[in-house]
Amino acid sequence: MSFDSNSIGNLFSSLGTNTTGSTSSYSGNLGINLADYASIKNGSYSKLMKSYYELDEKKETKETNSKNDTDDSDATIKSIKGSAKELKESAQALYGSKGIFEKDANGEYDMEAIYEKVNAFIEDYNSMIESVGSAETESIANAGANVVNATTNNMKMLAKLGIKVSGSDFTLSIDKEDFMKSNIADVKSMFSGVGSFAYQVGAKASRIYSMVEDKVSGIGTYSTSKNDTSSSTSKDTANTIAKVKDRADDLVSTGTDLYRNRDLFDKDKDGKYDTDTIVEEISAFVKDYNDLIIGTENTKSSGIASAMKTLKGITDAYDKELAALGITIDKDDDTLKFDEDSFLNADMKDAKSLFIGTGSLAYQITAKAAMVANQAETEANKSNTYTDNATFSNNHNTGSIFNGIV
Repeated sequence: MSFDSNSIGNLFSSLGTNTTGSTSSYSGNLGINLADYASIKNGSYSKLMKSYYELDEKKETKETNSKNDTDDSDATIKSIKGSAKELKESAQALYGSKGIFEKDANGEYDMEAIYEKVNAFIEDYNSMIESVGSAETESIANAGANVVNATTNNMKMLAKLGIKVSGSDFTLSIDKEDFMKSNIADVKSMFSGVGSFAYQVGAKASRIYSMVEDKVSGIGTYSTSKNDTSSSTSKDTANTIAKVKDRADDLVSTGTDLYRNRDLFDKDKDGKYDTDTIVEEISAFVKDYNDLIIGTENTKSSGIASAMKTLKGITDAYDKELAALGITIDKDDDTLKFDEDSFLNADMKDAKSLFIGTGSLAYQITAKAAMVANQAETEANKSNTYTDNATFSNNHNTGSIFNGIV
């Protein structure tokens, strides 16, 4: 994609005009002006910016690069990998930790502790955005643009917490004084639990981590020594296959626990549901589902890809029923978003029908996850697979994985 003076004008024509003193500049939701854009276009953020503005037109293609199809140096890829790992961990420290969002013995929230974790998240977010901003590989830039997209979609809520999005490079800044005065309910909705902004960013960071993990020099190059005449019968590395199987097994376990738990939606003696337990189990299911979606994105195995296509198709078929429960499908990467507040306002009878019993959505997804695990095991059991150091390994049969869901 290239820009000239006309296309730049068209790009910003709908953003409106702000005038401050004697300086007039184009300004939109992001506060970007032409001077900012000129510096971005000539700097390291150009691909990230272009990918971001293309999202509305193409919603990111589902294509993935081959293991060696990268325009970036090993140093750049390693930088992106490291920053993505740190971001997904700091995001998980927020959305996965109920402790910091609970009141102490005096009935107060430890806002200082919450601020420290949010600030660490913002620092890691900025670090990853900066590293992805230097990427030349289109698929990585597109994935970075999806992170930015999730952020701009939450700009108003972030602003309520004293967190601003830079119009020039999409990084975040936090005003501690404003944050400390924020409504704790707003803070929790943005940073606590599956479906929160922190979770969305963490999932997308995890996706970027998975994308670049096999692109570092020496990983998945599919080359052999001159004297090695072996040929691989699997297109995925042993590392990729192992990750797919682990994540599929996790979803099988979580899904089985969920659809078999027929007491989950029973009311207590006061006629109330144990909503905390319900949300906890469904959140775990959504998390493992998303982990599998992200972990299989770069697979080259037709069997795994086919099983995942079927799994996603089942989820798509229930999009309206899921949406009624506050669970929506992210069109950028096929992961699920879980809005706990919307879920708690939904009819629990509808939730029970979707998640409990054989024939439920949870059961169908669990069965398909077992198929994915089986396909990964089949790949691992082939005569040769590539190791992470581009050598061959002979494999052995590790048994059936279907017993867990019978």
